[in-house]
Amino acid sequence: MSEVWKQAWEDILNSIRGEAKSEVSVLSAVSEVVSDGQKLEADAAEHPIEDAPLTTVVVSPQEADSVAETQPAPAQSISTEREPEVPPTEIETARLWRRIRENAVLLIAIVIVVAVVWISSRSGSLSGPQPPAPDVIATFNGGQITIADLEAHLALLAPDEIQEGMSSPFILQLMVQHMVADELARQWADNRQPDNNEMFAHTMEHITEDINLTSFESQLHENAVMVAESEIQNYYYENREQFGDQALDTVRETIRQTLVAEREQGYIEEYVQRLKDNASIARNFELLDVPAPTEDDLRSYYDENVAQFTLPKQATVDELEFPIGQDESVARRQAEDALLSLRSGATFEQVAQENTSVILTTTLSVPKGSRELSWETTVFGLTEGEISSVFRAGNSFYIVRLIDFEDERTQTLEEARNLIMPVVQQQQTDIWFQENADRTLLTINGRRYTVGQFYREYQELAPTIQAQFSGSEGMRNLAEKLIERLLLVEDTYDQLLDSQNQPLIEDARLEVLKQMMDQEDVDDQIEVTDEEMRQFYDENQDLMAQPPEARIRYIRIGLGSSEDEAQRARERADEAYNRLVPGALQSGEDFAAIAREYSEDPETAANGGEFPGWIGESNDLLAEIELHPFHERVLTLRPGEISPIFEFGDSLYIVQVIERTEPESLTFEQARPYIQEILYQQEHEALTAQLENTLLEQAGLTIYPGVLESYFNQRPSP
Repeated sequence: MSEVWKQAWEDILNSIRGEAKSEVSVLSAVSEVVSDGQKLEADAAEHPIEDAPLTTVVVSPQEADSVAETQPAPAQSISTEREPEVPPTEIETARLWRRIRENAVLLIAIVIVVAVVWISSRSGSLSGPQPPAPDVIATFNGGQITIADLEAHLALLAPDEIQEGMSSPFILQLMVQHMVADELARQWADNRQPDNNEMFAHTMEHITEDINLTSFESQLHENAVMVAESEIQNYYYENREQFGDQALDTVRETIRQTLVAEREQGYIEEYVQRLKDNASIARNFELLDVPAPTEDDLRSYYDENVAQFTLPKQATVDELEFPIGQDESVARRQAEDALLSLRSGATFEQVAQENTSVILTTTLSVPKGSRELSWETTVFGLTEGEISSVFRAGNSFYIVRLIDFEDERTQTLEEARNLIMPVVQQQQTDIWFQENADRTLLTINGRRYTVGQFYREYQELAPTIQAQFSGSEGMRNLAEKLIERLLLVEDTYDQLLDSQNQPLIEDARLEVLKQMMDQEDVDDQIEVTDEEMRQFYDENQDLMAQPPEARIRYIRIGLGSSEDEAQRARERADEAYNRLVPGALQSGEDFAAIAREYSEDPETAANGGEFPGWIGESNDLLAEIELHPFHERVLTLRPGEISPIFEFGDSLYIVQVIERTEPESLTFEQARPYIQEILYQQEHEALTAQLENTLLEQAGLTIYPGVLESYFNQRPSP
């Protein structure tokens, strides 16, 4: 049972770590799909078919994302010193209760598309079994759902805009199924008693805190920041060009919201500062100073794991690739013509210039085991300087010239240092926090908070947020933000917000229980075989590559919160850039010296702007959505090259690349853990969908369409 709880806990954390989707996007998706559902419903009425049994459709997060357009998360600074825009509430990477509500709404929207089969298989009317009472919509083993129950559930989960989109009895019927699933989760919890489990209690504590803090923010936004009518009018007349022909009455609320947003951050900061001033706080932040690894530590790890640093035999080649399109014979003819040109004295570059469809790669380093077997059989059989014949590998024809081989060898400690350092640092960090777990990191109004509690919170953050608070100084900043959060949480309890939000908290609890219930019955059935993983590897070669990485120095200058501050930041960035890149026939100043003078990241500026570690595209999709624009700018630079000034997040950046690696294809063994996780999740979702169907069937669910149709027809029009 402990393993089930462990896996369930990991799944819940993955859910918490995800970024909440934009409500606007969710509303748009619901609106579009509801419209499609109405058209389909009309088509079904024209072509009635015999009733089909009720089925449940479970939609995965990946399928949901393909239907609902989502907004990328706001870009985050790579700086370890950068602080989130709303510090007290961004220590947690997402608000799970919002995800719960949005996922429920997305489930409603997306399932309509899948429910076409069901809609088409029903008759034009919603005739069916007779209910035990006029207001009973559904019955199941041990319970029933009434119209009042449905209305209460809709009011809890769906904002007014979504309720207006509930323009079909079929959508309401899906909501009824959702309610029955909630009741099954309650029954499951009665038998398992999860409230006594530490991990479940920890999860619910965070969910309750997030719901209360969000409610608190809403109160501040609606009531605390006041805007006078005269201020709205002044803003309108000072920005007439912005509003065009729109009258003041039309844009009054827009202006009010703009002015509130401008003042709200300052108000929140003042509010939090008042809480800190009135609280009794003791800090022992020296416990966050983890000792740095010594040279002996690095050497010891290297000696114990030397086999990990073996580099396979490697071929350096020039390669012409001829992708096979719709006509294989065309690609083969192009390749054979190119080979004749090469044998007649043409260079690889000349051949590529004459044929726009060919892909030329020069001095490409290929480790053995990273390409398809047919490619390696041909290339590793060449002699140095030899040009291959035309051969096929995957969906392309190739011509390859072998430049040289490099035999298998073991990297030296110095070569492997950049790989070893973060691993040893993490090991020592884990040991440090484990040894000091019971020591008091801080107290707030007499309440003790330990080092172990802090590190648990840190480990539950998304990788991108952890990066912002890495190192001793970053963890001190995080601990300070944690103090602010705890003070705000305490304030929400003083205002009895937990009592007001109890219905939302209970619904969040049910969602967690359903995840655990699914986990218990699904995990033991999942098996991912080597054959399945190998097939996935062979069919997705374009994904099996280690992206390039770079070590960088950078200068970050914050844009501030007003246009005047932004203008001063741009002037300061221009000044720094002109000293680094003064123009033709002039030598620029040392980047490290300019970073110490201009950069607003104290820790990196002190090191000449050097970012600790390597940066590159991430295997974490959410992290990459955030950081991709930064990576895109940096990874095109050559070592020593300085980027132009660019904007990322709320700052201006100038970057210099110190060192970079080239893309490397992953061997099957290197890609194995990623492939295993992908296939595991696919099978998990399929089995979960089957389980949901089975549970509803076992519950004896009966829905009374006549009652549902009558209720729908009597609802007031939006």
